[in-house]
Amino acid sequence: MKEFTPEELAEFNGQDGKPALVAYGGKVYDVSQSRMWRNGQHMKRHDAGADHTEVFAQAPHGPEVLERVTQAGTLKAPAAAKRQPAPPDTPAWADRLLGLHPHPIMVHFPQAFLSFAPVFLILFYATGNAAFERTAFHLAVAGALLAVPAALTGAFHWAFKYARAAGGVYKFKIAMSAVVIVYSAATAAAHYSKGALAPAPVDAAMLAMYLILAPLVAALGHAGGIIVFGKK
Repeated sequence: MKEFTPEELAEFNGQDGKPALVAYGGKVYDVSQSRMWRNGQHMKRHDAGADHTEVFAQAPHGPEVLERVTQAGTLKAPAAAKRQPAPPDTPAWADRLLGLHPHPIMVHFPQAFLSFAPVFLILFYATGNAAFERTAFHLAVAGALLAVPAALTGAFHWAFKYARAAGGVYKFKIAMSAVVIVYSAATAAAHYSKGALAPAPVDAAMLAMYLILAPLVAALGHAGGIIVFGKK
């Protein structure tokens, strides 16, 4: 297996038809076929032809993503390899806040609450237990409220971590974030306006509103997964 020096690695930057190689932990990987490394750049911030060992410490994903690509060799002197500096226009406060990963922290709560809200409403209609109905309503309210800071922290990551990338998946995620906030709030408001639901007959309209929450949240989460991990 070929051993690359940092200077040799720098030549494989994915430009002008050259392969795109990156190093991590002393190993060199060929990311030429990855959609996330088109033209030798990842998220408009990281260039191929460099050692990204330190970059992974700040990434929202781990080095396991490299298992999807081929190892091209090893890096002779990783300590002396080219490092990826933070973009010069990123304020110091934003760089520090990015290190705390606010969006990954916030996003899981509304996703979980809104995904399980319809489950508890179904349990209510299946058992007649009013506690399940109240839980469904409270989850919808909590999910709608927490979707706001989740979207705001997502916008923060998009602006400073992904340099306001204009790809289709980003536009979709931004639009879906707004849809989820508005729709979940509308669902909670509709439930509140009806008051306590009766276990029978089934309120089909209310149940349908809750059921739609799940695919909306799934679509939003899927877009986030593509941004972080790429498409297989």
